[in-house]
Amino acid sequence: MNLELIPLLIIALLMISAGGADVETTEFVIEGDHEMTEHRGALIVGDATVTVPANEAVSGPVYVIGGEFRVQGTVEGDVTQLSGSLVVEDGGIIGGELQHIGGSEVLSDEAVITERTTVTLESNEPGPIAAYAPFVLTTLMLALAGAGLSRKRNALLDNIGAATREHPLISLTVGALLSVTFLSIFVFMAFTLILLPVSILGLLTGLLIIAYGIIALGYLAGQQLNTSRVGLATGLGVVAIMVLLQVIGVIPILGDLIGGGLLLMGLGAVVLTYFGLQEFEPVSLPE
Repeated sequence: MNLELIPLLIIALLMISAGGADVETTEFVIEGDHEMTEHRGALIVGDATVTVPANEAVSGPVYVIGGEFRVQGTVEGDVTQLSGSLVVEDGGIIGGELQHIGGSEVLSDEAVITERTTVTLESNEPGPIAAYAPFVLTTLMLALAGAGLSRKRNALLDNIGAATREHPLISLTVGALLSVTFLSIFVFMAFTLILLPVSILGLLTGLLIIAYGIIALGYLAGQQLNTSRVGLATGLGVVAIMVLLQVIGVIPILGDLIGGGLLLMGLGAVVLTYFGLQEFEPVSLPE
């Protein structure tokens, strides 16, 4: 599954939840070529080609967040296009509202569309200050949090830093497994709609844990400054880690691998040490 679809998937699920319609089921088509016949319930089109054949009907609503959605038959409900491609061919019918927000669309003159609206999002090119303001604010917040934590509870960061320094491969492996597992769980929880708030809360918790890992990496980097001012060293270390992530992110593929590896390593070390509450000692295999 393309990870870039996750934000759009969450938006689509929120729209389904807030729509007020009686939706019995929600189907998310991730990949491949599919023909939908007599589908009842909400349909989300991801990285796939989904076709409603002629003389067939689906109830909708339909949300296009990627891939391609082709209408040769009838969609009885609304169609909302957030991204991807939408093609309504000759004889295609959309009985509800077609709402175009993003992506490309090809609408035949012979198609029947009950109502069509287009949401235009103006993309003003941000200035240098506006472009880097979120990064600067995030870095400042993490640096201040790291400085305060290192002065009051430096033992927590000591344990996490030790796990990262002495067991980087284990930390990376655990971080990768946790990210894949829990990301999948939270995404599938979101499909129940009732558990959607829990899913969003889980994703936010994951981001906080990753931020904690960045602070621990900054604490580890700050130890190289050889200064007695632990708070200042940690703050500067966090800034260095954030700048490093920003700079290497410019490098295609390799930069993403290195940056992702650092974040996953910090995540794994946080979990291995129970958020720094105890030292991590790998299990020794009997000889």
